[in-house]
Amino acid sequence: MFLNLNKWITLIFTFLIITASAFAQGTTGQLSGTVTDPTGAVVSGATVKIISLDTNAERETTTGDDGDFAFQLLTPGRYRIETTATGFQTRSVEAVVNITQTTTVDVPLVVADATVDPITVTAETPVLQTETSQNGRVITGETLRQLPLPTRNFQQLLTLSPGAQSSVSNTTELGRGDATISVNGQRTTSNTVRINGVDANSIGTNSTPNIAVPAPDSIQEFVVQTSLYDASFGRNAGGNVEAITRGGSNDFRGNVYYYLRNRVLNANEPFIKARGIERPPLDRSQFGGTLGGRIIRDRVFFFGSYQGTRERNGYSLINSLTSPNIPLGLTDTNRTAAGLAAAFGIANAATVNPVALAILNARLPNGQFAIPSSGATARPFGCTVVSLNFVP
Repeated sequence: MFLNLNKWITLIFTFLIITASAFAQGTTGQLSGTVTDPTGAVVSGATVKIISLDTNAERETTTGDDGDFAFQLLTPGRYRIETTATGFQTRSVEAVVNITQTTTVDVPLVVADATVDPITVTAETPVLQTETSQNGRVITGETLRQLPLPTRNFQQLLTLSPGAQSSVSNTTELGRGDATISVNGQRTTSNTVRINGVDANSIGTNSTPNIAVPAPDSIQEFVVQTSLYDASFGRNAGGNVEAITRGGSNDFRGNVYYYLRNRVLNANEPFIKARGIERPPLDRSQFGGTLGGRIIRDRVFFFGSYQGTRERNGYSLINSLTSPNIPLGLTDTNRTAAGLAAAFGIANAATVNPVALAILNARLPNGQFAIPSSGATARPFGCTVVSLNFVP
């Protein structure tokens, strides 16, 4: 029995490792630079080591004859770059690697001097990206968590990138995780969205995800590429969105939250208020939390996130408030000039479009249309993100 259990555990961990490796191809960044001496000449044969400030994972390489170094397929995050060469002082530089981006850090060395302490500097992300021609913007998790998000959907911030537009979610869409994005005038179904390297587009319409998406607290960062990205980033002519969820580190970190919206705090619509109707119910509770840390220091890490939404929404998807006489004047204006002149008067039924007439006959005595609307409904759903990180 225990032997079979060990086999299952081994199989599960093997699957997780293979899956993590496959996802890394679409959710990584690159770090490169040039090592030079005080005169500006390149230094070949220098040892360059990078260390993750979150997991202490290390990678090492040496500079070529041109003094250049490069590290590919790096997990986005903070890194320390330590450079050593014979006759020079050790140089330490801190830099940030972003998803799908190339961070360039040039390292000028100083001649060794026993009286000088090792030098540590922090590299800033350049405003102008010169390593690639693609246009886009990286939105960090810190920015994501500081900005107000009534929908609790990270896709709402895609419009921070130039060329991206989004409609404002109305009351009936809040809490559903839906977002409609248009990039550079393209259709909303012409975007590619990937979360942790996995295609997250809607299967039916190829639109942005209209399902429960990861909560903002579980997103590490995402990038919106609006144009000139290479063929490896999707099949659509619109924007390309690459998002990555957070991972664990050697430090234990977590948070809990609860957001409440109810009728006490909601404003009433002026048309509903004028008719003396009680404001429709709109009670929404969003709650959750995150927790991440280490299982084995410097080797195995975990991160988990959960967000639940409970909503009671009584707003109608379609609302029509009309005068009893107006429906009688909705005529087919393509038929006669007389029909156009009588657009909002009492018209002969012969000038009314037959299809429109069938719809108008379904109206209520007060002039409103008998259109099905949503009653008070509850939409309970949750979104859970669990990840394991392994460092060889």
